[in-house]
Amino acid sequence: FPGFVLCFFHRTPGAWFMILYALVAYHFSTKMSRLIIICGPIVSVLGGLVLGSVVDWALEAVFALLGEKEAEKPEAPKRSGGMGSIKRGIGRTFGPILVAEEWKDLQKFRRSASGRILQLAVALGIASFGYDKAWPMITEYVQHCDRNARGLSNPQIVFMHRMQNGQNAIIDDYLKAYEWLRDNTPEDSRVMAWWDYGYQITGVANRTTIADGNTWNHEHIATLGRCLTAPEQRAWNAIRHLADYVLVWAGGHGDDLAKSPHMARIGNSVFPDICGDDDPTCSKFGFYQGGEPTPMMAKSLLYKLHSHNIKPDVKANPKWFTEAHTSKHGLVRIFKVQNVSLESKEWVADPNNRVCDKPGSWYCVGQYPPALQPLIAKRKNFAQLEDFNRKGAEKSAYTKYIEKNQGQGV
Repeated sequence: FPGFVLCFFHRTPGAWFMILYALVAYHFSTKMSRLIIICGPIVSVLGGLVLGSVVDWALEAVFALLGEKEAEKPEAPKRSGGMGSIKRGIGRTFGPILVAEEWKDLQKFRRSASGRILQLAVALGIASFGYDKAWPMITEYVQHCDRNARGLSNPQIVFMHRMQNGQNAIIDDYLKAYEWLRDNTPEDSRVMAWWDYGYQITGVANRTTIADGNTWNHEHIATLGRCLTAPEQRAWNAIRHLADYVLVWAGGHGDDLAKSPHMARIGNSVFPDICGDDDPTCSKFGFYQGGEPTPMMAKSLLYKLHSHNIKPDVKANPKWFTEAHTSKHGLVRIFKVQNVSLESKEWVADPNNRVCDKPGSWYCVGQYPPALQPLIAKRKNFAQLEDFNRKGAEKSAYTKYIEKNQGQGV
């Protein structure tokens, strides 16, 4: 904030640019939480502006004591008439009132040798105080960046893990599972998985995925969430028109079961019949304190695939899904969808059924097959709190719940 205020005193084109940048960045960062990243550059610049001003003021005393003369500002030519005459008239009238003699004396003292020495002493005091307070934080920040850089530089699908016997082992379940998909499935295979793994499936397995990190289409992600959290047969009725395989992350530690309440909530924001408007957080889809699944969770496709032949009496129905591959440590499980609708698959693959933004364009959006239209017709447009471009859309029960809690300061 001090840097923002300082710009108004400079009033140069660069300062006005920083003011406008700061206002625009602040406005959009309050509209969409992800856009707070655009505040990074301007916050750094405004913070540096204040720090630079303090350093300039401190170095001014050092250079003055070394004998360097203060640069004289060339006097602007006085022109008769116009704004210049008005300013000079105001200065002659109100100058003695607004600028006290004491202030003029202070400016003279500041330019004297005693004033320079005092200014240097204050500058050294500020530098000493800043060093004592800032250096530990700078050191901690550098160490924090180093730790995070090391962590982020490691591959995300291969990592080292300490086993129960104390030995370190390379866990490559995710990589091997994607390689299995690449080597053991037809090239036109479509893989349904939660959107988090979409880019990995596309990049490593070289297979089409139903969703990836491009989450702008909330309704599509909600449709995926509905498929994974629905009862097994209901899920198969939809998935057979969309995918040939279903991939789930298992093994605990942030796997798909841990994410499943979010899948249900996202699905419920578009398909209110999943949990109902009376349960916007989908509390009925989860686990009891003892670890037992709720009835809704126990019936879901995700739970059946995740715990297939691992937990007692939990199996996927082979009429709908058959186990195709489970990784070495059980972190990834892949199931083949039975009785895939070839009619829907061919319809989706037909270029004539894609909607292009203009004739001959490379950007052509696919559509859902006609067999899924009864399901798609149940969707409600979702107005996200952070989506400020959509006006008048009906808000979901979950959005209303969030707004209510924000209004109450929860």
